[in-house]
Amino acid sequence: MSDESILFTYIAPFVGVLVVAVGIGAAVPGGYAIIQEDITTCDSPTVAVEGPEETTERFNESRPRTLPTLYYENLSEAEQTAFDEALADPIGEARVTGDFPNGDTIRNGSIIVYEGEEHYATVVAENPCFVAPELQFPLGVFAIIFGVIGILSPPIYRKLVELEERANVE
Repeated sequence: MSDESILFTYIAPFVGVLVVAVGIGAAVPGGYAIIQEDITTCDSPTVAVEGPEETTERFNESRPRTLPTLYYENLSEAEQTAFDEALADPIGEARVTGDFPNGDTIRNGSIIVYEGEEHYATVVAENPCFVAPELQFPLGVFAIIFGVIGILSPPIYRKLVELEERANVE
């Protein structure tokens, strides 16, 4: 078996499989990074809001003085919507989709006064978007195509050798 035959029979397909694997590893997360904002609500933090009874139980009338107090009327429209949804939710959580100007205050826990009652609210999940380099997806697809060519090199090589032998016979 010649060195050329070993190269095209075993080494090129093996390298092709490795390149396809690397390409899939790059293309899948790169593609997800491109479409994730269309299929998920990333960058929309999840807030948890407790009812007035739970808030009273939590602090047992010894609320820390450093705990900020916000009024429902002063929240942004997105914050008010999330607050209302969290109150209606069985587990008391909802995502803030939109402007979140009081995010830093609510993130570390705060009291929100709504209809004269105090509700403890905090951010329980940030839900960040996955970040990938812009060229990750196209380079991954290129690697997959390049790897497939490597995998297919033995039959291509055999076909070329066959054509060359026919040309020499004739």
